[in-house]
Amino acid sequence: MPKKEVTGFRLVFGYLGMFLVLVGLITATPLLMVAFYQDETAALPLFGYVAAFDIVLGFSLYFSLIFKRRRMRFLRHQEFLLLMLTWLSAIVSGAAPFFIAHLMGNMNMPFSAAFFESTSGYSTTGLTLFEEFIDVPDAFCPHVFTFHRAFLNFIGGVGLVLLLSSVLGAGAGISLYVSEGHSDKLLPNIAKSAKLIFGIYTFYTIIGVFLLMGFGMPTFDAVCHSMSALSGGGFSPRANNVASFRVFEGEIMQGGFLPVNSLGIEIVIMVLVCLSAIAFMLHTFLLRGKVKTFLRDDETRFALISWVIFLAVCFFGACAATSAIRGNFFGDSGEILRQSAFYTIGSMTNSGFSSTSGNAAFYTYHIVEGSGNLYLGHTFTLGLIVLMLIGGGAGSSAGGIKQYRIAIALRSLWYSTRYRFASIHQKYPKLTNRFGEIKELDDEQVHGAHHYIFLFLGMYLILTLVILIADPQHYGFESAAFDMASAVSNTGLSWVVGPSYIASKEPAAFVVVWAMSIGMLLGRLEIFPAAYAASNIYEEVRYRKILKRRAKREAALLELSEGE
Repeated sequence: MPKKEVTGFRLVFGYLGMFLVLVGLITATPLLMVAFYQDETAALPLFGYVAAFDIVLGFSLYFSLIFKRRRMRFLRHQEFLLLMLTWLSAIVSGAAPFFIAHLMGNMNMPFSAAFFESTSGYSTTGLTLFEEFIDVPDAFCPHVFTFHRAFLNFIGGVGLVLLLSSVLGAGAGISLYVSEGHSDKLLPNIAKSAKLIFGIYTFYTIIGVFLLMGFGMPTFDAVCHSMSALSGGGFSPRANNVASFRVFEGEIMQGGFLPVNSLGIEIVIMVLVCLSAIAFMLHTFLLRGKVKTFLRDDETRFALISWVIFLAVCFFGACAATSAIRGNFFGDSGEILRQSAFYTIGSMTNSGFSSTSGNAAFYTYHIVEGSGNLYLGHTFTLGLIVLMLIGGGAGSSAGGIKQYRIAIALRSLWYSTRYRFASIHQKYPKLTNRFGEIKELDDEQVHGAHHYIFLFLGMYLILTLVILIADPQHYGFESAAFDMASAVSNTGLSWVVGPSYIASKEPAAFVVVWAMSIGMLLGRLEIFPAAYAASNIYEEVRYRKILKRRAKREAALLELSEGE
């Protein structure tokens, strides 16, 4: 007996069921922390019930819709619909423990804040409204929840869709993987590619943990920071992020073994976030010792050159701004260079860790008397905005426009200008060095890069205007441009939005939080999947209405003919 064929929405929701089982396991993972922190058993039902619901619903959808049925190919744009449903279901599941804790009166995380936090986690952004950190007195289950946040970063960095694609295998798996914007195939088999990427991430994470512990960071902190850094996330289990360790400089922290070296910690994190922003394919060259091939890649060259330029701009701009107040151009040059390096790397890699107390961007514009914080100035802020929008490597966990698209646009501009001034007897091939091969740029690549740059900047400007209009009390143009650049590029540095922002319960804060949540999600998915998913739903609904109208018309004609 031939198997029944399954296609359309039935196929989409059947595959979604498989993913929900995986989401349930992801949601349950933070409960492992209860074994080490037994006073946090209150978290068991919060995560346990959500995980159980995901798993039961997932199996129900899978067995009722596609089990033992012949799965056909996706129809037009249906892989994008599955992609959006996959992300939204993961985000809602990740938000549920925060929201349930809020309903129980244990946490200030209404649904908008919980959705924001989960979106920030899975999109590897790092913007946060969370308050229950491990160094906050009487925090509610801080180790379970801060590990949950770091684990969301880690899974988001590896790739939600990569996990599902490896289960679906060839055909549907590859189609879904490509729909998220990945064009890099490390290996012909999607499952083997997933294992290789997991292996790379796990290897770097373990090395990061030991290096951070070597500079005095306690084990739990080292695990969370390493997971977040390798994903380019920026979540920290401590209230003042990486800056928290400056307070303990030279001391042995509780749970640590060596004296704290905050500069060493920052250097390790800078290395880890740089690794997070490198395309997965380029990692294979690094790990195989093909350093020259890695350095010759157009994307690598662009990243190194742009970082050096913006580091110099931010450094000298901050020196000038500080000297205008303190009267000594190079008086604080050591500290300015340290902060310039940390924040320019963080912005370029879209990681969002903070090495200054409070909201990072706050100290790029204000100076707090007696606090030792520097006046870094408008040039510094503008430099970070540009770096955030450029983003990391194509095919990495970083966000933004992506370095390779910018490199293509600049190369096409150079070749176009060169061609216009060349003799009619000269021809210049449009070459690019990508993944160890010198190839000629085709028009489709160039047009695609230009179109996405225009679309991304358009989305960024619209959402910036939304938060500027919604909350003029807290936002000026500079701060709105900074915060939305951070959101759409999945960076995590913030001028205004922080743990206390949602406490106001004002409609303006509600609009800003949802606008930034939309920006984080669209930025991570590179806009097109959401548009294609909406198009698929619209076309499907429209098609069904046409079928109904046609059926009614045929029934009316049949009734009329029978009456005659």
